Amino acid sequence: MVSKLGMSVPIRVPVKVWIENVGEYEAELIKFLAPATVTELVRLLPIEGMAGLWDYAVYIETHVVRGAERSVEEVEHGDMIFWPPTGALGFVFKKAKPYAQTVKVGKLSGDLTVLAKTRPGVRIRVIKS
Repeated sequence: MVSKLGMSVPIRVPVKVWIENVGEYEAELIKFLAPATVTELVRLLPIEGMAGLWDYAVYIETHVVRGAERSVEEVEHGDMIFWPPTGALGFVFKKAKPYAQTVKVGKLSGDLTVLAKTRPGVRIRVIKS
């Protein structure tokens, strides 16, 4: 038997992202993008919180404390990202160059233009598919 700390995480972990008054998205956390960060996020599932809105992404706090692992300088429409300075998990709805350290952790699919209409404070839930 493997302890929770020693739990093996698959390379791609299918998840569903539900956003109140917006809808549900199919997504996957992809371990090779940021192995330690993705492993920690998978162990926390389900992740629930209140939405925050940034210029190019909707996000929730995760309480994960990690340094920047494989930081990127640009994000694309559909990227799932992690912001080390705040411990937030974000869902990108338009291409941008982040101001803070940003780590890609997965991909989101579906009509992402609706994400921009997310209101701050609505509930978000990320669960394994």
